[in-house]
Amino acid sequence: MATSKEPPQEPVSLQIVHKLSKAFEQAQERVRERAYHIFQQRDPEGGDSTSDWLEAQMQVLSPLELELKEQKKNIVVEGSLQGFSPREIEIEVGGAELRVFGAHTDTDITSAPGSRQTQSRSAYFYQCLPLPCAVEAEKCSARLYKNGKLKITLPRKAEK
Repeated sequence: MATSKEPPQEPVSLQIVHKLSKAFEQAQERVRERAYHIFQQRDPEGGDSTSDWLEAQMQVLSPLELELKEQKKNIVVEGSLQGFSPREIEIEVGGAELRVFGAHTDTDITSAPGSRQTQSRSAYFYQCLPLPCAVEAEKCSARLYKNGKLKITLPRKAEK
């Protein structure tokens, strides 16, 4: 009995940018606004700005689990970004950090006789990882597989 194998999933290359976009700035602005509302609602003696900021991040940004693996020639970072398309994901390598950001919006339009409703839902994620060594930023690559798996390869900088 013959078994059919599915063809391997071809990954989509992602662009690595030098500066995160305006969408990232908009997400940060939402966190700032939320942190301010948290500050206004709490007892002035019962918290601090750092706690307000962290609480706002948890409310605005979705968690993203990234796993960093050290190899002989590369640092490899993997994670799951199911539901995001390549154009909704941004990756920045700079300083001694890797930053991954995504913004996704779903819009539902429902129609009934004489009325039409539009609902939008946005999801944002942001993760910043310190890198264990210097990397060749211009040689880094990132791929998103059809199953939502993200793989970022960061070549180690040669030691002098």
